[in-house]
This record gives sequence, structure tokens and C-alpha cells, in this order.
Amino acid sequence: MTALVLALGVTSTTAATAAPTAPSWDDVQSAKGDVEATQIAVSRILESVGAMNAELDQVRIAALVAGEQYQQSTLELARVEEAMATAERRRDAALERADASGRQAAQLAAQLARAGSGDLTMALIVSGDDADDLLYRLGTMSALSTRTDAVLTRALQDRNVAAALSDQAGVARDAHEKVTAEAEVVFAEAGELAAQAEQRAAEQQVLLGELSAKLAELTGRSAALERAYLDSLENEPPAPGPSPSPSSPGAPGPGAPSPSPSSPAPSPSASSPSQPSPSPSAPAPSPSGSGTPPPSAPPPTSGPQPNAAAVATAIAFARAQVGEPYQFGAAGPSAWDCSGLTMMAYSAAGLAIGGHGSSAQYTRAASRGLLVPYSQVQPGDLIFYSTGGSTTASKYHVALYIGGGQMIEAPYPGKPVRIVPVRSYDRVGLVARPSG
Repeated sequence: MTALVLALGVTSTTAATAAPTAPSWDDVQSAKGDVEATQIAVSRILESVGAMNAELDQVRIAALVAGEQYQQSTLELARVEEAMATAERRRDAALERADASGRQAAQLAAQLARAGSGDLTMALIVSGDDADDLLYRLGTMSALSTRTDAVLTRALQDRNVAAALSDQAGVARDAHEKVTAEAEVVFAEAGELAAQAEQRAAEQQVLLGELSAKLAELTGRSAALERAYLDSLENEPPAPGPSPSPSSPGAPGPGAPSPSPSSPAPSPSASSPSQPSPSPSAPAPSPSGSGTPPPSAPPPTSGPQPNAAAVATAIAFARAQVGEPYQFGAAGPSAWDCSGLTMMAYSAAGLAIGGHGSSAQYTRAASRGLLVPYSQVQPGDLIFYSTGGSTTASKYHVALYIGGGQMIEAPYPGKPVRIVPVRSYDRVGLVARPSG
């Protein structure tokens, strides 16, 4: 529960921080025609978008962390269920053995009672011709006593073992009930965070539409072009230092109309080169924040080599799901979470990669020697994300690398399965090669 509590704490702290205020429509109208005022208004819009993205990112990560914790709790629940089933099977087998040995001991005791009835010593003295028969009976009784002692001893041992295994089965059942209750709590909390993230994402879409219109009014470009630019900022991690250059959206992108005299675009900043928005006809992919993109042709490696057929099948399966919704805990057929998508993609290729859970998939790859450095990433590899990119921390997200610096992912609540550039923020330095 610690990770979930921390995630919730981060969300609360972020939500409590006042975000920069975007300019009103009156501010926008007043800024038109004044280059400096336009720059300031644009800067305020970009700052508010950056703050909004950072806040939403925290909510989404909290939801992903909670979802991964739930997946881990389900794996623990499955382990406890198997332990409980094993304990109950052993208990039932021991009870059957104890019952059988008890019945055998009772039968032999009855035979002994019948064979030893009467005073055998007196019978030997007064008998004559029947002495041999009585000696035989005495010998039989002695043999029966020895056998009965052994059977009784075994019956007692079987009964003691059955009692001990019954106690163990009870402990296993108690553990199962405890883990089940904990899993239900985690499921409820993770579901609540996922719903919160989805609601925040929907609210953000509305705000981005309004801010795009304001940017279009300031720059003289289309609202669609400005919306594409603002959408492209979504996956950028919060950057330390000064806010984005006010001139970022000011330089017309390819095919963009020139600003009108009455609505001048801000001039490029001397200290920060402009970042033109993508054109509507050829929108640029969202920035990955990765600094140096993954190699298009990775250098030779001595690590495990991928199975081309399995990789092709997994990627084709994942591609076929693009556009389908994210759903917490889902593994198809028409909704997905991150590890559900990668699990089923490789299941389509006949490979088990560790079950439903990012950490479980990473752990399985590690145990089989299938981890390689990200610098050697190849199509079909699994890319993982954790807090700070730690290799030891729980992995809250996993995606499928498809080459060219891109990956397929079921990203988070409110966003469907998609193909995006690989992000470096929180990315783990090792990738898994399930088909190696």
C-alpha cells in the first residue's frame, strides 16, 4: 500500500498548487496588435498548458502506479490461492489415510478380542487332544497383537498428521481471506484514481480547445494548427529553468498562413529559437523528451537475438488495437491497460512474458537473461517506466517498441492505444526481449 499512498500524496500536493492563469479573452483582444503584449499572452498560455500537463501527468502516474499495485496484488492472490488449494489437498489426503488406517486398526482389534476370549491358560491345562489347536490360537493372538500395535501406531500418526495439515489449511485460508480483502481495497482505490485521471483528461481537452482558439487569435494561424502544437506538448516532462519561449508558436509552420498586420505574431526570441507548430497536412509527432532518439539500426549485440516471426506477430497484434480505449485492468478484446496489451500481443505469438503486470513482465525477463540496454533496443522489445527510471523500483508502465524511435502503448486513463515517440522521462535503462 506504500506506493499507492505516495501516489495519492503526490496527486494531492500537485492539485493544491495554484497553476499559472491563462489570459482571458479580454486579455487576448487587448494584446492583439501589440507585439510585446502578444508575447506575454502567448507565454501565459504556454505556462498554463505546461502546468496543466504536469498536474495531469501526476494524476495519470498515480493511477498507473495504483493499477500496477493491483496487478501485483492479483498475482499474490493467485499465489495464496494455490497455496491454500495445496494445503487443502494435503489435508484431505491425510484425513483419508487416517480414516483408512483407523478402520483397519478397529477391524484387527475386533479380531483380537474374538481370538482372546476366555482363559487360554486354563484351556491349555485341561485340554488334551486340543492342545495343539489352542497353542495355534495363542500364537495367532500374539501375532494379531503385534500387528495391531503397528496399525494403531500408524493410525495415530496419520491422525496427528491430518490434524496438523488441517491447521495449516486453516492458516492458508485465513491468509487467502486477508489478501483477498487487501486486493479489493487496492482495486477500489486504483479504480477511483483511474476514474479521476480520465475525468481530468476530459477536462483538459476542453481547456486545450479554448486555449488553441486564443492562440489562433494571437498568432493569426488556425485553431487546428495551434491545437496540434499544444497537443504535441503533452508528453514533455516538466522542464526546469525559464518557461517556454513566448515565440514558440509564433513562427508559422509549413503551410501556415502569415499573421495579419492586425494580429502580429510575436517575433522570435533572441535567447530561444522558435519552435514552429506542425502543419495540419503533416502533423509532427509529439515530442518524446528523449534527447537522443533510439537508434534506427542498433549496433550488434551479444545479447539474446529476437525471433523475427514472434516479433512481427506481436507488433501486428498491437497495431490492430490502436484507437481502442484504455481500461484499468483490461486485457482485451476491445479495451486494454499497458501490460494487458503487451501480454496479449506476445500471447498471439505463442509466448508467455510473465502475466498481467509491468513488474511481473520485467522480473520474468530478468530471471531469464532477456534484459538488454536501451541503447541496443530492437523492434519487439518491451520498454518499461518506473519512478526516476529505477531498475529496482516497481514498474508502473510498459510499451512495445516498434522501431524508428516509436512504441505502441495503452497509455493511461483517458487516452486510447496509440503509437508515439519513445519518452525518456522515467524510462528504465534496460528493455526486455521476450522472444530472445
